[in-house]
Amino acid sequence: MNIAETIYQHVKTMPMAKAMEVLHFVEFLETKPDSISKNAAENSLLEFMQNLPVGERTDLEINKDFQGLRDEWNNS
Repeated sequence: MNIAETIYQHVKTMPMAKAMEVLHFVEFLETKPDSISKNAAENSLLEFMQNLPVGERTDLEINKDFQGLRDEWNNS
């Protein structure tokens, strides 16, 4: 099943008002220009991956950072 068929299967069971919202959203997306070109996105991802600090931290340091995040989350 392709994406159009999957969307259709979802939309055909919706109430008319929700199906119209989906249609309006699709029409909006058709008029909206792409915010970033494919090449720019690929270049951004490549740059991000090249700048990752691979091998610069020990497992102990990473676990300490994760524990700090867990503690912060639990105190919120």
